Amino acid sequence: MSAVSSVGDMGIDGRIYPVSSMPAKSGQKAGELGFMDEWYPIQVKQKDQLGRPDVDAFEAVMMREDRKIGYMVSFDFSSDAMREMDEFLRRSGKQIKAYSVKDLLEGNPPQKMV
Repeated sequence: MSAVSSVGDMGIDGRIYPVSSMPAKSGQKAGELGFMDEWYPIQVKQKDQLGRPDVDAFEAVMMREDRKIGYMVSFDFSSDAMREMDEFLRRSGKQIKAYSVKDLLEGNPPQKMV
């Protein structure tokens, strides 16, 4: 018997639903659930230094889900990982925003969220 289990997250640890996607009017006819089509994937890695293979895997998620922006959180990022995020933006027009745990805890995220 194996202790390994799959959570079925398909490479996504969470989703951000921007407030701007909420409908101005409420009620069933206003399409209250339509905002759920606009979301951004989040991947959180408990690693001292997130590397390029992790970024490559997250890029595949973003392409599969057709997301324009995604977020990765880790303790730190390798220079190869950061370079790959830049190259992914140039190749695809899709952006991965990197956040270190330290920056988030100190309230100093390096970039605007959206």
